[in-house]
Amino acid sequence: MDTASAPRKFSFDAAAAWALALTFGIAAIAFIPGSAVPFVYTKVSILAVGAIVTLALFILARLTRGNIIVPPVLLLGSLWLVPLAYLLSALFSGVGMKAAFFGSAFEADTLGFVVVAALLGSLAALVLRRREQLRLFYLVMAAAFAIVLVGEVIFIVGGQVAPNTFSATSNLIGAFVDLGILLGLALAVGLIALRFTTLPSWMRIALYVAGAIELLVLALVNSVMVWVLVALVALGIFIEAIMRRTLAAGDDDLEGVAVVEAPAMLDSVQGSLVAPLIVLVVSIFFLIGGSTIGSALSGGLHASALDVRPSWASTFAVGSHTFASSPLFGTGPNTFGVDWLKYRDSSLNSTIFWNIDFTSGIGYVPTSFVTTGAVGAIAWIAFFALLLFVGIRFLLLRAPADPFLRFVSLSSFVATVYLFALAVLSVPGPLTIALAFIAAGVFISSMRYGVSAQEWGIAFARSPRIGFVIVFALTLLLIAAVFGVYVVVERYLGESAYAQAASALQNGNLDAASADVARSILFSPTDYAYRLSSSVGIARMNQIANDSTLTADQARTNFQTALTSSISDALTSTQLGPNNYQNWGALGDVYAAVVPLGISGAYDNAKTAYEHAETLNPTNPVLPFVLAQLEIAQKNGAAAETDLTQAISLKHDYTQAIFLLSQLEVQEGKAAEALQAAEAAAYFAPTDPTVLFQVGLLRLGTGDTDGAIVALQAATKVNPQYANAHFFLAVAYAAKKDFTDAVTELQAVSALSPDNATAVAADITALQSGKNPFPATTLSEAPVTEPASNATPPAPAATSPATTPVQ
Repeated sequence: MDTASAPRKFSFDAAAAWALALTFGIAAIAFIPGSAVPFVYTKVSILAVGAIVTLALFILARLTRGNIIVPPVLLLGSLWLVPLAYLLSALFSGVGMKAAFFGSAFEADTLGFVVVAALLGSLAALVLRRREQLRLFYLVMAAAFAIVLVGEVIFIVGGQVAPNTFSATSNLIGAFVDLGILLGLALAVGLIALRFTTLPSWMRIALYVAGAIELLVLALVNSVMVWVLVALVALGIFIEAIMRRTLAAGDDDLEGVAVVEAPAMLDSVQGSLVAPLIVLVVSIFFLIGGSTIGSALSGGLHASALDVRPSWASTFAVGSHTFASSPLFGTGPNTFGVDWLKYRDSSLNSTIFWNIDFTSGIGYVPTSFVTTGAVGAIAWIAFFALLLFVGIRFLLLRAPADPFLRFVSLSSFVATVYLFALAVLSVPGPLTIALAFIAAGVFISSMRYGVSAQEWGIAFARSPRIGFVIVFALTLLLIAAVFGVYVVVERYLGESAYAQAASALQNGNLDAASADVARSILFSPTDYAYRLSSSVGIARMNQIANDSTLTADQARTNFQTALTSSISDALTSTQLGPNNYQNWGALGDVYAAVVPLGISGAYDNAKTAYEHAETLNPTNPVLPFVLAQLEIAQKNGAAAETDLTQAISLKHDYTQAIFLLSQLEVQEGKAAEALQAAEAAAYFAPTDPTVLFQVGLLRLGTGDTDGAIVALQAATKVNPQYANAHFFLAVAYAAKKDFTDAVTELQAVSALSPDNATAVAADITALQSGKNPFPATTLSEAPVTEPASNATPPAPAATSPATTPVQ
């Protein structure tokens, strides 16, 4: 019988290798269009399910073979130092095991995700034992990256041809920065493959073509950190190739020259000098001219993306506060966002990032230092130290002699260092962090092929006592794997239902939103699902109040049911997430919605909830502004004035608060005093558009239309994109029956954003027909939105992805 043609027998070992390779491959290319599908969470769920399935197949393989074989144990064990630190932090920080394990959506800083990442790395070390398994893994990775690269080409071309349908920054990976990180890695591995392996001509051509496209995408991403690391890899390969070139026979340059040379270690490098040299030159070119040429290129192809993170100083400031209170175990996994809100610098409110709740610091690893404390810092440092020491020593002294296995060792080590370096310097997505652990596992696996290397194993089938313990433990682990799949799938269904509920609520479909959020709570009862449910209840109350088809009794009953349900959901959200200010804000919103109805206790409960939210987010100007609105509804003008003053002190260009304060002071009969104070401020800050805006409003409110025009003209001159200043200047012109200038000002408002164009379209039409569309009474709220940060001038166009550390 011809054994070559015989069908291969099924093997759990082979199945585990396929499962591991496909786990990352499928996660990388998974893309389901639609806002109702959680993009990143889908990839994380694939990683988690794939890791558990691979673990189950590995356990079955070991049970059927009766042995466990592992590569060098020291580095393999170091993969679990970080999960151990996260576990200790979860147990002793007080954050709660469930919150620490899952977070909101299995974020990268949770215990659960770190366990999944370490599990993937360990499985890579244990499962990929044979040469053909390593080759399979690299082929699947190459196919996945090829699909990602082709997809990005489609997005870039589509962004030029049909910009309303495609975006040049869209991709299959996630964030545009993550795409740059992974394509930079693919470029580096491609250079190593060209240098250290013998490839067919078609494959070399494919690598050259892929490398050219990768350089283009890296130029669009324009990340300094990625360029530096890619340049270092290219430089290392170039120098190594130069040092090991063999001398050409009959070289005229050496005629009559006594040459001292070492024995040649490699044959011809097959043109491998060219590729690393080109990559090195291009990297240096964009490192020097990234802010000009890179910005022009990304702008020309409409591929600008902004990567905004807290600065090193801000991260250190938050960390110093958390270490002062919880030095050993930190504040718990995935709690940086809570710490940031407590300790962030209020000067951030003067930037366009004032209303962004950052959930991580300058880098993934520094964030982990803050959340897991000293145990986390020690774990990361020990892991990195072991990785570098063992890895460099292995590659220098005991690298495999086989060219392919040497390529595997070198490329996986470079990938590990590259990805973890970027995890220190930036905040990669979960896919990138998982790949860092997988690369470390592949490198550990390759160490079994080093010179004089030995594997360690236990043939537990030959020892009944040891075998019973190991089989029992493996069986329990197998059962836990089945349970793990169930939990991951259940939470994914809950997250998917939540996304559908949020989309339905945004579209005004309350019945669908209510059903979807109930399904989300059934699968995964999270604080944000209950918070969304309370928002659906508020929308339902508004709908009932405006429904004229209901009888008074029906409306009262339905309204009371919706109110009770909304309060219950909001209270539950505060119990599940007591440190999330948004939950307390949602509770306050429910009570505040019924304050005008005079319901007993509504005002007190709303105020208590908002004040608790303030303690969790003390530098947020929105919360005192919302409190002021509550006080106005309760007819407490003095308290509202205090809250508005606090909001403006936190954010001096907070247009909505300035507007509401001006209206309140006019209504309270304090316009003259307020105007005097505002004009005094304008005297000392004559170029501050927000002060000039407030002077204009107060003059308009006191009947000084000419004075209002002067102040508002000055505000728009200082900041031509101050939408509300233009709007009220139009109101002042219309009051003087200067409809032409009023139209000009509203056209300036219209040009700032599509929403503003819609808001003022009817006013422009009325003015053009000779009618004043503005009532004699003052407006109740700021009518248009500012383009960036209220009255703050917009930030200049950023290079892509323009890393902007926030102080």
